[in-house]
Amino acid sequence: MDDTADISFAPGMDPALRARVLAAPHFRRWHDGMRARFTLRHVLVRDAVAFGPTRMGFILVEADALHQGQRVPGLALLRGDSVSVLLVLKCPGYPDRTVLTCEARVPVARPDLLALPAGMLDGGAFESTALRELSEEVGADLRVRAQDLVALTRVWLSPGGCDEAIGLYYAELDIDEGLARRLSDRQTGLAREHEHIRLHVIDLDQIPHIGMTDAKTLLSWHLYQAR
Repeated sequence: MDDTADISFAPGMDPALRARVLAAPHFRRWHDGMRARFTLRHVLVRDAVAFGPTRMGFILVEADALHQGQRVPGLALLRGDSVSVLLVLKCPGYPDRTVLTCEARVPVARPDLLALPAGMLDGGAFESTALRELSEEVGADLRVRAQDLVALTRVWLSPGGCDEAIGLYYAELDIDEGLARRLSDRQTGLAREHEHIRLHVIDLDQIPHIGMTDAKTLLSWHLYQAR
């Protein structure tokens, strides 16, 4: 039985892009879940954006689906899962500190959003992605090992419109003051992904006072305090 028979694409979508949508892990996971838990009559892929030759990005779908015989809202933006890490920097003679990234976020029209280091899984595992993102966004001189990562929780960020679930972790690291100074105001990010990041090192207890931020940053802080 063809498990893609209930899927169609918007007119004019490139055949190669269609094939990438069908092969994308986050699309397959969503489609399998919809077929298992709903009466799925049809899926229209309205649009899709590929991030380079190997990474499938956003996929906008419209599902004709029923639950207990009733039709449910069917628009969804599929982008896959992500991971973030609350770094707890411990240095003798100083209060616990953490590292935040400051970067532009077009969806909320903010050029300077402060938040925890994070990244998309892109088919990888939570822990390996966390280590990769820390190396890219913070720097390889802050040595974080897989065994340093402690899971806080996993949560959907906006289940009314997006499939993204995020794994929240923390890592307590003993460092010297010299490293803390080198991290402060460091510029990082991948140029090929148009990332322009500036690091902020702040006292951990200041997170609730940084102004409007994202859910992962505040939730990670509260869960760490309550652990």
